[in-house]
Amino acid sequence: MSTKLCRAVLFALTFQLMSVVAARADALTEVYQLPVWVDAVVKVCPWKSESAEGYIRLIRREHDDGHHGLYVQWIREGIAGAPTEAVSTLAVEELDREYMVRMELPTAVLGRDACRLKARAEDMVNERRYEFDFLLRGPGELTVNVTRKMDGGV
Repeated sequence: MSTKLCRAVLFALTFQLMSVVAARADALTEVYQLPVWVDAVVKVCPWKSESAEGYIRLIRREHDDGHHGLYVQWIREGIAGAPTEAVSTLAVEELDREYMVRMELPTAVLGRDACRLKARAEDMVNERRYEFDFLLRGPGELTVNVTRKMDGGV
């Protein structure tokens, strides 16, 4: 192999390695910019409409006092080189206004026309237990039902 060819190959490999390192550094910078209140992020269900498709993502936050909040995002997958992006984000207002709870990450069951999420939660003040039932349809469509669990006894 000639010296020129070796140098060209070495240059190409070095350039490729630098590109990978730069991409990793960019990703690390984005992670550093993630708010510290983000407690967990999970992809739960796919969604599809006539014009787009993607997945639903949950972001659980921890407030300063320890109770949880929840955001629901509908992420549209890009096609033909278009970027993947959030098309709708909703805060579960009931968790911020009415309930001061610590909540498990919801578990998902995909139905024919909706994604149903269920999660147990416990009130931070009086230890009451609740079951949260979230019904998610297309982007921005969220229904929340809450069931208070009765205290058990022997």
